[in-house]
Amino acid sequence: MKSTLKYVVLLMCLWQISCSQTPQHSENNSEENNLLLSGDWKFNTIYGMGSNPLNIYEQPTDIIIDNDDKERVEIKGKWSVKREGDRGSVFYGKDYIAHRFKNNEAADNYVRYRPSLEKTGYYEAIVKFPFGMHITAQVNVNHSEGKTLNYFNQRSNCGQWMSLGIFKMNASEDNYIEVTAITAKEVAADVVMFRPIAEENYLKAKQQPSQVYLPDYNDSQWNNLKVPGHWGMLNSYSNYNGLAWYRKEFKLPEGWNENSSKKYRLKFDGVYHLAKVYLNGEFIGEHQGGFTPFEFEVAEHLNYGDSNILAVEVNNNFMVGATWNWGGIIRDVHLVKNNEVRINNQYIHATPDLKKGTATLKLKVKVENNSDEIKSVEINSEIYKNGKLIALNKLVKVPAHKTSEVILKGVLEAKDVELWHFDHPELYRLETTISENNSVIDTKTNDFGIRKVEITDSKLLLNGEPVRLGGFNRVSEHRFWGSSEPLELLEKDVDLMKEAGANFMRIMHGTQNEKLIELCDKKGILIFEEVNVRDLTNPEFTPPHYPLAKHWIKGMVERDWNHPSIIGWSVGNELSDHYDYAKLTMDFVREIDPNRLVTCVSNSGWRKTANRENDPNTEVDIIMHNMYRFQGKPQDIIDKLRSEWPKKPIFISEYGFDPYPTTSLDGDQQIFTDWNENWRGKNEFVIGGSLWTFNDYRSSYAGTSQEENRVWGLINVWRQKRRMFDRVAKEFSPIKDIQVKGLDFSKKKAEVIIPIRGLDDYPSYSLNGYKLEWEFRNADGTIIQENSQKLPSIHPADKIWKGEITWEQLPKELLDLRIRLVNPIGYVRYEKVLSFSAPTSPVITNAILGDTSVRILFKKVAGAKEYVVRYKNDSGETVDSFKTISNAIEIEGLTNNKEYNFSVIAINDKGESKLPNSIKVKPNGKLLAPKIWKSFIRDNKVVIGYTSEFGDEFYNVKYGTSKENLNKEFRTNVRGMMTIEIENEEVIYFQVQRENNNQKSNWSNIVKAVK
Repeated sequence: MKSTLKYVVLLMCLWQISCSQTPQHSENNSEENNLLLSGDWKFNTIYGMGSNPLNIYEQPTDIIIDNDDKERVEIKGKWSVKREGDRGSVFYGKDYIAHRFKNNEAADNYVRYRPSLEKTGYYEAIVKFPFGMHITAQVNVNHSEGKTLNYFNQRSNCGQWMSLGIFKMNASEDNYIEVTAITAKEVAADVVMFRPIAEENYLKAKQQPSQVYLPDYNDSQWNNLKVPGHWGMLNSYSNYNGLAWYRKEFKLPEGWNENSSKKYRLKFDGVYHLAKVYLNGEFIGEHQGGFTPFEFEVAEHLNYGDSNILAVEVNNNFMVGATWNWGGIIRDVHLVKNNEVRINNQYIHATPDLKKGTATLKLKVKVENNSDEIKSVEINSEIYKNGKLIALNKLVKVPAHKTSEVILKGVLEAKDVELWHFDHPELYRLETTISENNSVIDTKTNDFGIRKVEITDSKLLLNGEPVRLGGFNRVSEHRFWGSSEPLELLEKDVDLMKEAGANFMRIMHGTQNEKLIELCDKKGILIFEEVNVRDLTNPEFTPPHYPLAKHWIKGMVERDWNHPSIIGWSVGNELSDHYDYAKLTMDFVREIDPNRLVTCVSNSGWRKTANRENDPNTEVDIIMHNMYRFQGKPQDIIDKLRSEWPKKPIFISEYGFDPYPTTSLDGDQQIFTDWNENWRGKNEFVIGGSLWTFNDYRSSYAGTSQEENRVWGLINVWRQKRRMFDRVAKEFSPIKDIQVKGLDFSKKKAEVIIPIRGLDDYPSYSLNGYKLEWEFRNADGTIIQENSQKLPSIHPADKIWKGEITWEQLPKELLDLRIRLVNPIGYVRYEKVLSFSAPTSPVITNAILGDTSVRILFKKVAGAKEYVVRYKNDSGETVDSFKTISNAIEIEGLTNNKEYNFSVIAINDKGESKLPNSIKVKPNGKLLAPKIWKSFIRDNKVVIGYTSEFGDEFYNVKYGTSKENLNKEFRTNVRGMMTIEIENEEVIYFQVQRENNNQKSNWSNIVKAVK
C-alpha cells in the first residue's frame, strides 16, 4: 500500500513538472476568440447614389436630348455618325456618334448636352450609349456645385439608362452632361436625360449618407440580406450599380472586455469593390479591391457591455471585361481577439530531394509585437501527417511595435515524405504556436504539400516527371450566389472540373475564394492564381509604381502562399503597353514568394510588333497566352511565340470559340478537338491549355443572351452539363479509348485494351494508383453486377495496356456494360459504354403550348444518349426535331389550333426506343412560357432560374405549398433569375408566365422547389 502511494505521488510530481515545462494554451487559442459576423444583415440604398437600369423608364417630365439635337448639343472635335450599333447593340433615335480618342484629348474632343432649363431645381442626370470599345469613358456632369466625374465601361450595359446621380442645377448657369475620355480607345455618345426631382427627395438623399452609419439610425424598414452574399439576391437590386449600405448589430461574447493587452481586429475576407467601414458611428477605414482581404484594429471603438453597430458603405461601380460586378459583402466577416503579440503570417516551403526521398523545410514566421516593450517569445512549429513528424523551435526577441521575420529550418526523413500530385494530393499540417513565459499566446495552422515544380525550355516537370495538362478558366460566380460562392457550390464545381479532366488551370481574373483553393489542394488541381488587373488605363492604377495593384498582389500572395495547388502567380490579364508594369510587379512577386512561377497572362505576343524588347513575355517564367481565332491559325501563333521566345514553355491560358448560339444544353464545339491537334504529337513546348470557359457567367457585356448570361461553358450558370462536357472529358483524358474485344457471355470474360497517350501527346502523364471499374445494368438502369481491379503503374511510354475483365452469370436481358478508368481519388477519367439493347421509351410529363410552337417535357431513361420528338408536319411528312440531351424539346413552325401527335424517342448505339409514348396537343397562339432551368430554397427564398426573351417586360408567378393550391402571386421584371421571400417553408410549388409586348404567355409546368 505504501509503495503504491509513493508511486502515485511520484506520478503527480512528474505531471506537475511536465506541466511547468509544457506551454499552456491561453484563451487566445480557442474558437471563442473568433466572432463570425456573417449571417443576417440589414441592407439599403440611398436615392440618387446608384441605379438599376431595369427600373428607369422614360416619363413625360423628363428632358431627353439626342445626339442630333443641334440646339442643345455641342460637339467639339471629329465625331463620326453611326447608324448601326457595334456588337449588335441598340441606340436611341436614328443614329449616334463616336470618336476614337488618343491619350489626353478630352479638352479637344467632347460632346456636351445642355438641358436649357427654364427654372432652377434638382435633376437626376441619366445617360445611354451603345457599344463602345472604351472601358473608362468619362461622362461628367457640370452643375451648380461643380463638375462631377463618372467613368463608364462602354462595353457593358449598352442601350440601358444609367444614372449619374442627383444634382442642383441653376437655370442661369451652364449645366451639361459631357462625354469624353482622357485615355485611348473609341467612345460612343448617344442620348442623355435630365429628370426633375422634388427638393425634399434631393435634401433627404443628401442628408442620409451622414446618418445611416449612426447607432441610433432606424433601419427597421431596410431589407434583410445574408452575408456572404450580394444585393442581386434581391429582385429590386438585381442590376443595381452604385453605392449601397449594410448594417449589423452584434454583442461581444462574454469575457471579451476592454483590456490594454488585447487587440480586436475586424476582418473582411472580401467586399466588392470599394468599402468604407463604420463602427458605432465612427469611421474605421476603407478598402479598395473587391477580392482581397483586409482588416482594422477596432479595440477603442467597441462597446464592451452593450450592442455594437457595424455599418459598411459598398460601391460596385467597378466594371472591367465581360464578367458581372456582383456588389456586396461577398465573403465572411470576423471579429478576432488577439494578444498584443501574435503570429501575423507564416510561409512554409518544402523542397523534396527526388533521389534521396527526403524533404528540406524552410519556414518563415512573422511575429508581430503591438506592445510598448520588447517581447521574448518562443516559436514552436510542428509538422503533422498521421501524427507529429518534426518540431522546429526558436527563441526570439521582437522589438516594440515591430514585426520580426523568423526563419526555421528542418528535414523530413524519406519515410515521412509523400509527394503532392494532382492524382495524389497528399497534405501535411503545420501548427505554429508562440509562447511567453510558458503560456501559449497565439496559434496558427496551415496545410501544405511537398512537391517539386520545374520548367525547362520546353517542359513542365512535376516531381521530376514531364507532364502536359489541361484545365479551365472558371468564372468565380453563380447565377444566384454570384461571387459569394458557398462551400456547397465550390465543392460541386471542383468535382465537375475534375470529372471533366482538370489537372492544371489558370483560375481567372481575381483573388479566389480561399475555400476554392483549399478544395484544389485536396482534390488535386494545379493553379495559376491571378490578380484582378485587366486594363492599365483604369484610373485606379497609377504608373509608374502601381501601388494599388501591388497591394492586391501582396494580399493575394501572402494569403495563399502555403497552398500546394498554387504553382504560380499572374500579375494581370490581356494588358496593353504593359512591359514596365509587368516587369515591376513580377519582380515584386518574386521578392515575396521566390519559390513559385510568375507570369503575366497575355494576348499580345502573337502580334508582328511584339518582340523581346517591348513585350513582357521576355520577363515571365512561363508564357501564358490567350489564343482566339481572330489572331490567326494556331500554328502561326505558336510559331511566332516560339521564334521570339525560344527558351520558354507555353501554356495556352485561354482558348475559346465564341459563345454558343443559344443557352441550350446541346451546345458542342468540334473545333475544340481540332485545336488540340495543334499540340498533339508536336509543339512539345506547349505544355497545356485552359479552356474558356468552364461555366457560363452573368454579364452585361454587349451581345449577351436574353438571360444576361455569357454562353461559353461546359456547364450553364445552374451547373447543368452541356454536350461539350463529354467531349472535353475525353479530350482531357490520359488515355485515348477503352476497347473491349472478345466479349464472351458464356466464358464470362472479355479483353480490355487501353491505348495510352504518349510523351508527345496531350494530355500526358503517368497513371499511378488507377483502377478499372465495370458494371452491367438492366433495362431500367439498375446495376445488377459490378467489379473492379487495380491497375499497375502505367506510363506514357508504355503506349498500351491490355487486361481482362470477368463477371458472374448474367441474365439474358441487359441494357449495357459501362467500363470506367478511375483515378486514385475517385474521379472517372474515361468511360466506355457498350449498349446491348435500345433504351425504354421516355414518359411524357407535360406539353406547354405556344404561338406556333410547343414544348414537350419528358422523363429521361437509362441508357439513352439523346432524345428526339417525332411528328407529322403540315405537309403530312413524318419529321424529327433536333436531338437533345435535356428533358425538354421545343417544336416551332407549327399551325395554331391544329392538332399534332408528338412522340418522344430515346436513342443509343443500339437504336431507338420502341412503342414511344405520345401526346396530342394544339398550339394556341399565346406566347410560349419560360422554361424553368433550376429551382431550390435557400435562406427563406425560393430561387427560380428560367429562360428569358428579348422584349420580356415582366414575369408572373403563382405559387403555394401544394400543386393544388397555388394561392400566392408574385411579379418581377428581373431576367433569368428571381427570388421570392417565404416563411420557413421547405417545399414550394410554382409556375411562371412571361409578358412580352403587352402579351401574356401560357403558364409553365408546375415545378417543385425544395430546401
